[in-house]
Amino acid sequence: MTCTDVRKLLPDRAMGDLDAEPAAEVAAHLKECDACRSEDGAFGRTVGLLRAAPAVVPSTERRAAAVAAMARAHADQSEKLLTRRPRLPWLAVATAAAFLLAVLGALNLRGSSSTAFTVAGVTGRAELRDLETGLWRPVAVGQQVAVGDRLVTQRDCKIRLVGGATELLLDQDSSVEIGAVRRVAFDRGRMMAVSPESGAESLEITDHENNIVRVRGRVELTLREVPYKVAGSKEQKGAPAVLPEPKVEIRRSLVARVQSGEAALGGAREQRLYAGPGEEGKFHPGGKPETAALQDPKVGTWVEDR
Repeated sequence: MTCTDVRKLLPDRAMGDLDAEPAAEVAAHLKECDACRSEDGAFGRTVGLLRAAPAVVPSTERRAAAVAAMARAHADQSEKLLTRRPRLPWLAVATAAAFLLAVLGALNLRGSSSTAFTVAGVTGRAELRDLETGLWRPVAVGQQVAVGDRLVTQRDCKIRLVGGATELLLDQDSSVEIGAVRRVAFDRGRMMAVSPESGAESLEITDHENNIVRVRGRVELTLREVPYKVAGSKEQKGAPAVLPEPKVEIRRSLVARVQSGEAALGGAREQRLYAGPGEEGKFHPGGKPETAALQDPKVGTWVEDR
């Protein structure tokens, strides 16, 4: 993604409305771009200040007065800017009212419904980046983890997150971002995902390559480094195209090791494979999934070791 592409998506990211796949791409760009990361922090702080404003007792009259006041201010400003054009005060009023209601609606919707997990246990030190404020803070038992938040475990730390009938257990030196309720973008470390083998609830784990693993059961997930060849051509008017040597980039893609239940591997072009107990699923460059028998049948022993 370019800086222009990313900055168009930052408002949605700040409100927690960005889907997991573009959210993962934006997160990857922010790691490398100081300017976009600064702007992302500004959006987060702005939304945080709005949410920190004192609660107002619901009142139809008060709400109507606020809308009318903003509409009048917006209409006055619009008339000053459009002095050479026909004045349409009602259009400015309608625009301002629609904008205000949209903002209020978005803020109200991101309440308890945005909570994805609750911290059920933590050993060692971990930090959470709050989407609303853009600030990092230590993780504590009982803390809520919302959509858009990022969670990072330090060395010798392990965390257990619970969301409904699903669980996530993060090992040390791991990093995840909550893309949606029961949907997690995984970019470092190791985790155990636990979800009912039947029913409506399942866990979805994604990586930066837009691969996805849907978990029903108990599945350990890690990331492996995969070499990707990046090729292109250079063209100049009146000259033949030049084909430079392709570059090799190292990217991380998901590896799923199934202890019980199954893992559905969704790759590019809607390719899908299922890995069952005692099997491992992984992705090749381009998102092609593959399954095979586990070389080491021990899965998730680190969960009991700590």
